[in-house]
Amino acid sequence: MVNENRILTLANLTGKIALQSGAETYRVEDIISRICKHYGLNAQCFVSITCIITSVRNYKGELFSSVERVASRTTNLNKVHSINQLVRDLKKYSFEEFYSAVIAIDKEIPYNKFIYFLAYSFGAFFFALLFRGGIRDAISAFIGGGIIFLISDFANRLQTNTFFLNTLGGFFCTLFSYLSVKVGFTETVSYSTIGTIMLLVPGIALTNAIRDLVAGDLLSGMSRAVEAFLVGAALASGTGFALFIILKLGEI
Repeated sequence: MVNENRILTLANLTGKIALQSGAETYRVEDIISRICKHYGLNAQCFVSITCIITSVRNYKGELFSSVERVASRTTNLNKVHSINQLVRDLKKYSFEEFYSAVIAIDKEIPYNKFIYFLAYSFGAFFFALLFRGGIRDAISAFIGGGIIFLISDFANRLQTNTFFLNTLGGFFCTLFSYLSVKVGFTETVSYSTIGTIMLLVPGIALTNAIRDLVAGDLLSGMSRAVEAFLVGAALASGTGFALFIILKLGEI
């Protein structure tokens, strides 16, 4: 018989990994409930974007509780899929095998930094083309995307908040687009700036906010919506500050 505290700790850890990787609130609650139910525990779970609180009751009526703080979140839909599939195949694993599989997913590093660098750069490149920019605008956005990756990587190593990262990203991508115009490589700052900024737009956060609100998870939905709004405000602040400096210098 597996100890109730171990089951509860494993369930919350699994839910935390999913939440940190971009899973919706209802999906995290479902993951935790499925694990607890499989081991004969009746679970009551509350999930917000910063915290997971779960209490379980065993067949004797004894109550156990656990709280997991979620300090940071990113987007890794492959991890969400892997966790989701693992939980649905729970009957195939012993407790120790399941625990090892969860830890393996948590430690998984899908790509190295060079691949991320290329993804950022080509993402900005094609966004610029999507918004009807020319090939030169796309090349400028390509370089801007690489700059955004370097800023993002540096900010992650410093463990800074998302608002600071997006403000810096908006500022530097606008400044670089202007320099591209200044040297005569492109004709306007618009296309390359938009293409680069799209890398930082909180699309998944906003989508999850709507999904949580529709599912009835009002607290998490509103929290995600506010988070998306703050990211947008940070981008606007960084971009606006760069344009303000340029205008004040009388360059455009």
